[in-house]
Amino acid sequence: MMTKLKILTGMLLCCTVTQAQTITTVTYNYTGAVSKYPIEMQLLISSNTDTLTGEYYYTRNGRDARLDLSGIRTGQDSLFLTEKNFRVRDAKGKSLVTGNFLLAGIDSLSGKWTNAKTGTTLQVTGTLRENLQWLRPSDYDFRLRTYKGQMENAGGNTSTYTKTNLLDVYYKGKLLQSLSGFDQALYDHRAEVILEDLNFDGYFDVKVPIYFPDRAKYDGSFLYFLFNKYTHKFEANQQLNDLEYLTFDAVKKEFYRYDQDADGFIINYYKWSSGEAYRVRTEKEQ
Repeated sequence: MMTKLKILTGMLLCCTVTQAQTITTVTYNYTGAVSKYPIEMQLLISSNTDTLTGEYYYTRNGRDARLDLSGIRTGQDSLFLTEKNFRVRDAKGKSLVTGNFLLAGIDSLSGKWTNAKTGTTLQVTGTLRENLQWLRPSDYDFRLRTYKGQMENAGGNTSTYTKTNLLDVYYKGKLLQSLSGFDQALYDHRAEVILEDLNFDGYFDVKVPIYFPDRAKYDGSFLYFLFNKYTHKFEANQQLNDLEYLTFDAVKKEFYRYDQDADGFIINYYKWSSGEAYRVRTEKEQ
């Protein structure tokens, strides 16, 4: 009797669905300048914390020379960011702090950059690439429904993972839609929705980090949902789902993924045309 009770309890635990507290992270892209030097900046701001991360680069140097950013929101629209150069290390092997930003605004940025070594300050301006008048993240609430499910891992053993099979989207407090048709493990057991303009039309889209426990590599990806500006709802994009882990470049309006061929790693680049993604080129990883 006790054995049957344990089995029944385990089944109930695996099948219990809850509407998890979902973290919403917004990806903001800015084009601007530090003094007379043009820059491109990306900031990731999450709903559950005052800290934020990001990166920026001077356009004359290119994205490969980007600098890491981390910091805090010191007010509703005030940002303090520390700049680090991950290519330069100090005596303890840590990335070198090269400067900091004190900025105001979200729709646009203004403030100053300070050189960490000399104390020199320069004016900073930035214009948001996304249009917050078309889709303002604060109007939306995203809630993933989760449950504990058994899945086989890369070692051939069965383990319990946090899974999701439904995403409820609320607009100004009212349920707008429920997105289904998937059943995936969440990356690091974390219920998170990331807003990012994936097709470069100015509207924020949605991606959900997921995990493939049965893979030894390429074990992370996303579920992708594009915002339809005519219906004002989000729609699953199977083409992006099939391509799996992708990185989006708001400046060049293209996205890419790393692959492997007989000679090593390659990068496949894609662009959009009439709502369809197509590959534009393939490059060898340097």
